[in-house]
Amino acid sequence: MSLLSNKKVLIIGDRDGIPGPAIEECVKTVEGAEVVFSSTECFVTAAGAMDLENQNRVKDAADKFGAENVVILLGAAEAEAAGLAAETVTAGDPTFAGPLAGVALGLSVYHVVEEPIKSLFDESVYEDQISMMEMVLEVEEIEEEMSGIREEFCKF
Repeated sequence: MSLLSNKKVLIIGDRDGIPGPAIEECVKTVEGAEVVFSSTECFVTAAGAMDLENQNRVKDAADKFGAENVVILLGAAEAEAAGLAAETVTAGDPTFAGPLAGVALGLSVYHVVEEPIKSLFDESVYEDQISMMEMVLEVEEIEEEMSGIREEFCKF
């Protein structure tokens, strides 16, 4: 069973990184994964903070489906932005501005270029949808940042 099998997937893509529709096309190739929300944000404009509407959608999904059944996939262009979004859905909104302020959901969260997630996708779809952007991202930095957040805050 994979990390996405029988999971409700929320996608938060990045206009300057990996957009939501590209991630969604890849997730569609994973048996048992269901995309329940997908958006493309501008992490630069938001200064890295997660959009308040997206925080609300994440909170609602965790309440509706159970936090253990929800996985967040990110497409942020930079490790710092990915880390801030990951911290928000695991430990709570660090800016204390949104619905997840003080709410530690501990959700599973990954960046789409991380090997444990990337390896689940149909290779040709990933190649078409994401590989070009992956070449300009600092993948090692992103993996390091995401791994640290998961180790510290993830419950599932």
